[in-house]
Amino acid sequence: MKQIEMFQYDFIVTEFVKKAKESITFYGTKEANLNDLLTIIIGNEADAANIQKLTGIGIQQLASMSAQEIMELVSISEMAAQRIVASFGLAHKYVTSPREKRIAIRLPRDVAELMMPEMRYLTQEHFICLFLNTKNRVIGKQTIFIGSLDSSVVHPREIFKEAIKRSAASIICLHNHPSGDPTPSKEDISITQILRQAGEVVGISLLDHVIIGDGKYISLKEQRYF
Repeated sequence: MKQIEMFQYDFIVTEFVKKAKESITFYGTKEANLNDLLTIIIGNEADAANIQKLTGIGIQQLASMSAQEIMELVSISEMAAQRIVASFGLAHKYVTSPREKRIAIRLPRDVAELMMPEMRYLTQEHFICLFLNTKNRVIGKQTIFIGSLDSSVVHPREIFKEAIKRSAASIICLHNHPSGDPTPSKEDISITQILRQAGEVVGISLLDHVIIGDGKYISLKEQRYF
C-alpha cells in the first residue's frame, strides 16, 4: 500500500514539475513567474504547498535565507534547499561581475544602471567607490564601508589611497539606503562636501555621489549639493 501511495505522490509531483517546465519553455526564463522557476530549481520535491510558502515570503527575504532556514520553512531535502541558495548566489555573481569592456560614465543614470542591480536589495548600507580614468571609464570598484554611514567612519584618506593605487583621474561614490528612499540626509551631504574638498587637495575629482534606493536614485551633483 505504501509503495502505491509513494508512486502516486511521485507521479503528482512529476506532473507539477512538467507543467512548470512547459511554462518556462513557452515564456522563457525572463518572463517566467517565480513559482515556475522555483519548481524547476527544486525538482521532483516541489509541490503547490511548498511553492506557495516560498513565494509567499517574497523574493528578497528568500534570497537572504540559508539552506537550513529554507528547510525549516518547507519540507524539502537539504540538496533542494542548497539549489535555491546556489541559484541566488549565481544570480548575484552575474549582476556584480565586471563587464568585459570598461564602461563610460557620462550621466548619473549611467551610474545607477551599473550599480542598481547590485545595491538596491542590500539590507545594510554599503559605501562603494568607482574609480575612473581620464575618459571617465570605470577602471575599478571598491566597497569602502558597510554599516550606518557617518563622517567618522568614511575616511577620505582610505578612499583616495585606493584611487591613487589605481591611478584614477576621478571617483564616483555611491551608497544605498536600505529603506528604499534615496533622499539624502544631512550626514550624506556633509560626507560629500568633505570628499569633494579632499579630492581638490590630491587632484582627484569627486564627480558625483549617488544614493541608491529601491529602483530609484538621487545624484547629489545633479541636485547641486556640491
